[in-house]
Amino acid sequence: MSMPACLWRRTGEIYRANKEFATLVGVTVDALRDGKLAIYELMGEQSAVNFWEKYGSIAFDKGQKAVLTSCTLITRDRNKIGKKQECCFSFTIRRDRYNIPICIVGNFIPISKG
Repeated sequence: MSMPACLWRRTGEIYRANKEFATLVGVTVDALRDGKLAIYELMGEQSAVNFWEKYGSIAFDKGQKAVLTSCTLITRDRNKIGKKQECCFSFTIRRDRYNIPICIVGNFIPISKG
């Protein structure tokens, strides 16, 4: 079972994502390539603020690598536009040899409300 995953630059532009993440947010895998969309465009406003606050607090702390939190993703599927999906969300910061963040890898686990 694959986990929805996404890779984006430190500025938020998505460069790669798997098909599970594409399905979760209601877009094609091609729409999630080469910076066509940004991660903050797929998050609810409060989730985007929360992400940037957490990212900012650890971005230059080379001892901190990953964060586990939650977020709300907003679907872009035209049949379900604006549908919200709560997720557990972890992100790992990848760094260059000078410990400068170069990209972020995010993993998402949808939380079903039953």
